[in-house]
Amino acid sequence: MFGFFRKSTKAKCPIPEENRIWMEDAFKWLISEFKKDKIISRKILRPSNEDFPFQFNQSEEDAYILLPVIAEQMEVESSQIELRFYDQTLAEFSSGAGKIFSQQTPGEQYSAGTYNTKKNAGKFVISIEAAQLKNTESLIATLAHEFAHIKLIGEKRIKQNDEFLTDLVTVIFGLGIFNANSSFRFYTNQESWGYRKQGYLSQQEWGYALALFALLRDKDEKKPQWINFLVPNIKSDFKKSMTFLTDNSPIL
Repeated sequence: MFGFFRKSTKAKCPIPEENRIWMEDAFKWLISEFKKDKIISRKILRPSNEDFPFQFNQSEEDAYILLPVIAEQMEVESSQIELRFYDQTLAEFSSGAGKIFSQQTPGEQYSAGTYNTKKNAGKFVISIEAAQLKNTESLIATLAHEFAHIKLIGEKRIKQNDEFLTDLVTVIFGLGIFNANSSFRFYTNQESWGYRKQGYLSQQEWGYALALFALLRDKDEKKPQWINFLVPNIKSDFKKSMTFLTDNSPIL
């Protein structure tokens, strides 16, 4: 297979060719596994009071409030899930401009959450890093990613873990806005500034994945309403990807 679309010189693809082919083939596989009609008809959840009409207090309680919502969206029985929490300290680096804190230690993959493929007392164990509780959108993204592991490994669709494919699962289950927005964020306060990187796809890859998703749902809708909930950098990458995809002939 060589992806969904034939190459064209009309617009430049915003992601490397090898990544484009992989992502389009991955989407085709996901469609076969999770059914195109269900992907098209499924509601897209947005960071809004309409979709999440709850009061959050940045505590573990938030995760328990969100658990049944994400479980229903991703078609997993919430009673099968056991939540746990852990603390992973921020890494600190010095610079001439002050302290920089990164949630990704050099040489290590930062973990916003973990999923245990072995069931504990008949339940899947999802562990949430404490820092995720401070940002509801990131917490939703973490839960969605860990639930995606259940859809792939827990439901025995794949044998070996694939984090990039796991990220894509959140898109087809209507939670891609959260994971894309959380993929790379700067933060600042009175004492420091830094960034938080979450997930495995790059910003450009998230934009491309969301564009594929949008075209799958409606090939005539180039600017779906839900893109207004994307952060500016992801929205820009989405538009670049949509331009490339609409300038190329689909071979589905």
